[in-house]
Amino acid sequence: MEIKELLNINRSRMTACMTLVLSFLVLYASLAGILDKSIYEDVLSTGTITKFLLAGSVSQDIIFIPLALLLTFLSLLYLKRNGIKTFITILGLTGNFFYGYGLYSMQGQYTTIYLIYLAIFSLSIYSIIFGLLSFTPGLVVIASFPRTLRICTSIFLYCIVIMLGLVWLIRIIPDIARHIPQDTYGVYVLDLGIVFPAIAITATMLIRSKPFGNILAGVVLMKVFTVCLSWGFGEWYGRFSGIIQGSYDMLLIPTILTVISLVFLILYLAKLQITPAEFKSRVI
Repeated sequence: MEIKELLNINRSRMTACMTLVLSFLVLYASLAGILDKSIYEDVLSTGTITKFLLAGSVSQDIIFIPLALLLTFLSLLYLKRNGIKTFITILGLTGNFFYGYGLYSMQGQYTTIYLIYLAIFSLSIYSIIFGLLSFTPGLVVIASFPRTLRICTSIFLYCIVIMLGLVWLIRIIPDIARHIPQDTYGVYVLDLGIVFPAIAITATMLIRSKPFGNILAGVVLMKVFTVCLSWGFGEWYGRFSGIIQGSYDMLLIPTILTVISLVFLILYLAKLQITPAEFKSRVI
């Protein structure tokens, strides 16, 4: 077997080209949001976003710059050397940008660069689709990692869905009763409608030893780590800027999830195996 029999090279390279363009767009949007204060302040003056959302947007821009640079590097690396772990990491990072700019797009954050947000959101969706379709049945079957790690990862993912799912439901039900959404309603839409079901499906595939779950686990762990990192930094930034007051519970939760997901991600990348010996040098 050759590596092209395990991964659709043309499709995966097309995905890497798409994520390379995506990284440039994210860099532009993030730098613009930080360097040009009027981008968010003009929208704030209309009353369509709150100071809380403004602080969240700025903090997200700050954390997205290094993540976009990482995506640029990994996309170029993959185009030069078709590494499977690199490709999995690329898809996880893309999932993070899908989430971040999906919020901007859904919540109608109509800044002067809103169309850039929309382009990032759209490009990230199709990059993920093309990327997942790049894995062939041959790779899916032989990709594996230790049973104990697989079960622990599954339990961790289930805990995220159950814990945050309950918190989000507790928060959204009163809003539904009042017929008035919070300014962060996009989080509930994405998490409850798309993200949590995807995480639960991945966790179930892992616990049932379904081969494709071994691939999805890496994508999901990278996505969880980067989203929680961005969330945690946003909570810290909001308190540092004096916009968020009160309980530190919502700072503690993303911090813990960031650390745990990073540990699982590192273990996953270290332990993921592609069984045939001739592919061991091409896994990274």
